[in-house]
Amino acid sequence: MRLLLSLSLLVAGAASIAQPGAPPVAITGRDQALVDRAARRGQLIYAYDQAAWHGSDDALAKAPGLAPKIGGWVVDGSVEATEFLFFDKHNATPHALYKARFRNNKLVESHVVGEAGDRTISPARLKLIAALATARAAARTAGIKSCSDKPFNTVVLPPEAPGGPTLVYLLTPQTTNDALSAGGHYLIEVAADGTTGTPTPFAKSCVALPIRQANAAAMVITHLLTPVPTEMHVFTSLSARLPLYVATMQNQLLWSVSGTKIAAKRKLDDKN
Repeated sequence: MRLLLSLSLLVAGAASIAQPGAPPVAITGRDQALVDRAARRGQLIYAYDQAAWHGSDDALAKAPGLAPKIGGWVVDGSVEATEFLFFDKHNATPHALYKARFRNNKLVESHVVGEAGDRTISPARLKLIAALATARAAARTAGIKSCSDKPFNTVVLPPEAPGGPTLVYLLTPQTTNDALSAGGHYLIEVAADGTTGTPTPFAKSCVALPIRQANAAAMVITHLLTPVPTEMHVFTSLSARLPLYVATMQNQLLWSVSGTKIAAKRKLDDKN
């Protein structure tokens, strides 16, 4: 069976293509560092996205009239302990509208911030909000669009080292329970001085991965842009709760991505 798949599939028994029992393929130290970074970022993106999803639902259930006031949201904290914040549309100094705390993706505390409450936002979170605004402007300038009729979801990751860039992810939202978008996701890095680079796409086209087919064992997709799986592949596997096999065309390798576990399984060929 030809493994150079031009379309993403969901297949029963997909794990068999990785030849169980075969030793993992050796990769370079540079590629291993990229794999480790993808796992770390993908897990954090998933935790932040979960907090945004459940925090939004909780906020609008508590205060249905809040929606017109919302200017956006940010999430911070660790994978295990995240904090979600809705902020208002004030351009000069945003104010808090709603706050929530999560433990292992479970809501543990939340409240709508009233006019008489403490609506101040910490300097660290104001920097995340400023980076989000900068990235949104860069996305408009670049003309990038979601792969759905819905606007991008956003995830903002704080700098990984002092003075490093803030990482703003623009994600095509999931609009059905039956599929996840594998395209239409971008990264915009916002430097400490507020400048941005060119938006980085994670795929060349809009591809939907079906995730609810009967007897589905895994997802399979080709990847053209990097020699290793990315944080978006980790995010996709975590979101679908399924393994994802990624065929990287730059180096002709087949990888397994099972949540945050990423391994190079075999070289691609036309004979198996």
